[in-house]
Amino acid sequence: MSATTNDTELLAQLKTGSIAAFQHFYIAYRQWLLVTAMTILKNEEEARELVQEFFIDFWQNARYEKIDLTNIQTLKNFLFVSIKNRCLNKIAKDDTRKKRMKEIMLAADYTPPNNKLENNELKQQLENAINLLPERQLLVFRLAYLEHKTRKEIAAAMQISEETVKKQIANALKTLRTYLRKIQL
Repeated sequence: MSATTNDTELLAQLKTGSIAAFQHFYIAYRQWLLVTAMTILKNEEEARELVQEFFIDFWQNARYEKIDLTNIQTLKNFLFVSIKNRCLNKIAKDDTRKKRMKEIMLAADYTPPNNKLENNELKQQLENAINLLPERQLLVFRLAYLEHKTRKEIAAAMQISEETVKKQIANALKTLRTYLRKIQL
């Protein structure tokens, strides 16, 4: 039996909502899609996440007939185009986000003219609050917000889990909010 026949049968079974067919589909194509996505994105974690989302979306859409599986000529071509488009959309979204961030970034010494004294005082209060953080929270906070490192980069640099980085950032922000509320009262 040729791959085309197998794919045709697989698509027919997927259309009926067969869990066994989906499991076979997932096992048969997951690695290939992952390699394809990694080739485009150049980031394994993002590729894994994107492929996982693809399978979830595919399963939900195929089950509810939002994808016309009868028009798919070759499954591998369909999968390649789907993953390629998702990767390109992700890249475009990331580029747009970076562009917007660059546009809103002000020079470090920029202060609106009328409130320079007030802004200097707020800046000093914020620095004081940041310096009150426990050592580990302080380091994580500085890496995340002042050096703009990702959770993954921080976790690697500090040899801790990304979940720990997330918790340290959340705790630091909670501490800073509490401190800043107290001084405003």
